[in-house]
Amino acid sequence: MLEQSKAGLWTGPYVSLLCSTFVVYVGFQMLIPTLTTHITEINGTTLSASLVYSVAAAAALIARSAFGAVMDRSGRKPVLLVGATVLVFTNLLLFVVPYIPAICAIRFCQGFGWGMVSTALATTASDIIPERRMGEGIGYFALSIVFGTSLAVVVGIWLMNLFGFITMLGFSTAFFVVALILCQRMGAVPFHRNDRARVSDRSLWSTLFEKRAVLPAFLCFLHTVAFSGIVTFIMLFGAESGIDNVFVYFVGHLLAIMASRPIVGRIYDRMGHTAVIIPGVLSMMLGLVLLSYSHGTLLLFIASLFYGLGFGTVQPSLQAWAISRSPVDRRGAANGTFMSSLDLGTAIGAVLMGAVASMTSYAVMYRLSPVLLVVFLATYATALMREKKTGASQ
Repeated sequence: MLEQSKAGLWTGPYVSLLCSTFVVYVGFQMLIPTLTTHITEINGTTLSASLVYSVAAAAALIARSAFGAVMDRSGRKPVLLVGATVLVFTNLLLFVVPYIPAICAIRFCQGFGWGMVSTALATTASDIIPERRMGEGIGYFALSIVFGTSLAVVVGIWLMNLFGFITMLGFSTAFFVVALILCQRMGAVPFHRNDRARVSDRSLWSTLFEKRAVLPAFLCFLHTVAFSGIVTFIMLFGAESGIDNVFVYFVGHLLAIMASRPIVGRIYDRMGHTAVIIPGVLSMMLGLVLLSYSHGTLLLFIASLFYGLGFGTVQPSLQAWAISRSPVDRRGAANGTFMSSLDLGTAIGAVLMGAVASMTSYAVMYRLSPVLLVVFLATYATALMREKKTGASQ
């Protein structure tokens, strides 16, 4: 096995990884709020719009589970290239397919490619970041994701409103092409090959999932269900509440994360996950409540600051915790396990939040979302107490 690099954090491969991650997330996340709106424009229902979102997340869940273990034995780059190619071709198909069932099928295939690419990028990050700076390194990696996601939503909504869905789709496809080129030019990624046991010697569950990453993954699932209500229905919430410039929410979201990331990563490395996760969850809860009462741009922006601060703190901290808990030669499976929770939370959250909104309103949907974060805190506190008791007994 190759030893982890002893170099500093800001190496050439790390910077290349951040750029590749940013580009591919911009291309994919542009589709999230715009495609659901496009479905309603072609006479689809709120449920069908959320279904188009959920099938991609379900496919990504399958891909992450399967290819996380594959990467531990065969490497990262092949999975990265195949996934990026799938993203390009499925986007091209969306140009010519006007029917909702066919769009769902295309999105399923696209979600499969997305699961491969995003898991390969996350696993590569955990390979090249020095262990002693894992919290900080994963924090900046997560910042490239959040920056790409927030910019994508703002640009996607802007393009959709001014020029329509096809123009927006063209920009998304261009970003995927650039991502494919960057992935192709990325050098070989050294990794710790998992040769401890053949796949046939392990159960299917232990092959596909890393048990030490399950707790952080479950906590990530809970807050992702709440977040899916924001990214999926924020445009429709704006129409319901009379807010025209809903993209302002993602501007504040991004600003809060960019301001907090350099500090939070260092706190995590020095003081541990508890010091950042609990305040982050409380900040997200406040942000959701403020969002639910927003009827103007100012309160919407304030809500985004609180939620963005919490989200930018909790998400990368959970991922760094999942990686640090897991064996080095199971990082592919650990990242697959953790990121599967994102897809599962997205798939379930889009349908669940859509159903709540259909029965009540989008404002009430956001008002009820903090319940999920209460469950998060209860689960987290229980796990910490159990680990403390186990450590004391040993």
